[in-house]
Amino acid sequence: MNKVLTIQSNFFILISLITIGLTLGLSANLNLEVPMFFFALALIVLFGVPHGSLDVLFAKKTYDLNAMKHWLKFLSLYTVCALSIILIWLALPNVFFIAFLILSALHFSDDLNIARFNWLKLSYGIAIITVPSLLHGKELIDLYGMIIEASVATNLVIACQFLSYPIIGLLAFQLLSKKLNTRTKLEIISAIALVLILHPIYAFTLYFCFMHSARHFIRSRYFLRGFSRAAFFRSLILPTLAVILMGLVTWFFIPTKSLNTDLIRIIFVGLAALTVPHAWVLKKSNFSNWIQFR
Repeated sequence: MNKVLTIQSNFFILISLITIGLTLGLSANLNLEVPMFFFALALIVLFGVPHGSLDVLFAKKTYDLNAMKHWLKFLSLYTVCALSIILIWLALPNVFFIAFLILSALHFSDDLNIARFNWLKLSYGIAIITVPSLLHGKELIDLYGMIIEASVATNLVIACQFLSYPIIGLLAFQLLSKKLNTRTKLEIISAIALVLILHPIYAFTLYFCFMHSARHFIRSRYFLRGFSRAAFFRSLILPTLAVILMGLVTWFFIPTKSLNTDLIRIIFVGLAALTVPHAWVLKKSNFSNWIQFR
């Protein structure tokens, strides 16, 4: 597995450095333009969303789901959990969003392929969420304002800006450790530079697809090695198609169909609704503990 992870790591570092170099070299300030946005959306759908589709295999391995009634029970609980997140957003959007950012930071902290170093991983996960606010505060306020109240979005971004400085300092201090391998240091520096320099939507897309999701695919293939390749790919395709279909149906019934509000809202809320049961399944499967020693 480590050889495959090394290839994935090289690719992520390379694509991050190339994108950062092009952005700085061309003095580009990529705005949320329609063609670029749909390209980012396509990447998230094709390379990001499918990694959560593997939850069906994690559930089968964990709960020994063989009978149809067991599958129906699991899928019902999974769906109820996702729908509950959407209802929480409708009732308490501000609380929901802050909780989602915290959960995302914790979830991203497991992306680093190192054992122990818990403080490093936690500060890294927090940095992925907070550091974009340093150079792209206005863009984040606009994005968050599509999901929560504008005043709360502003205060949240300001809080992220204040938190970013000690988090970067903590990361920098930990990067000096001789016990930390060079590859992990390069991954951290590349990821932080990516979310610092690029527009938040594009930085999130590249990180989510080529670090978080790609690494999850690789680890999952080894963790779920008891399943055939055919079962693995079926689990990727069918649930992903179901998610795409639900997104299209939701988009169809929205009267305004505004790119700058409704579509982004569907993406963020949809990812949040899927992230909570996804994290729950991974925890129950002991996957999070397993990757600590790989």
